[in-house]
Amino acid sequence: MTTPQPAHSSEAPFGYTRVGQPRKRPLSNREGFCPVKECSRNFRHRLNPRQAIWQHLAHYLNPPCTGFPISPFRRAHAEMHEQMKAELANNRLSENEKKERQKQSKKKWVEKNTEKRALSLKKSNLRKKAKRELKREGKDLTQQAVEELVEKWHAAETEK
Repeated sequence: MTTPQPAHSSEAPFGYTRVGQPRKRPLSNREGFCPVKECSRNFRHRLNPRQAIWQHLAHYLNPPCTGFPISPFRRAHAEMHEQMKAELANNRLSENEKKERQKQSKKKWVEKNTEKRALSLKKSNLRKKAKRELKREGKDLTQQAVEELVEKWHAAETEK
């Protein structure tokens, strides 16, 4: 039995070109080129052009020889690197914004998973109780011993 062929032989499977190469995401008009005007390096052929540009700019930060003066070309790359770094720093979330997002996502998760949350809280309380119990009895306070008590008590509660 033969494998089914596409209607046209020019059609390629999703995510691949006709030759079989993985399809890259489309780039905007200026994306993939060095942002320094004097430099016209093209990085569109690279798998990750944005990362290649960062590597290219970082290359010009390293001093080739300490005895030679820095060329304007190299200086332009260093300035562009600093400018892009500053733009990224401005776009980053502050600590308060991160905490606020975490609170919101936790709130959504709790709304969706009320049963999981209740079970998690119940087991957490049982763990605390098991640790106290093991300390009081003077037994080894191991993870395994705590989990055994938690499972035993949880099974007893669910049977009720």
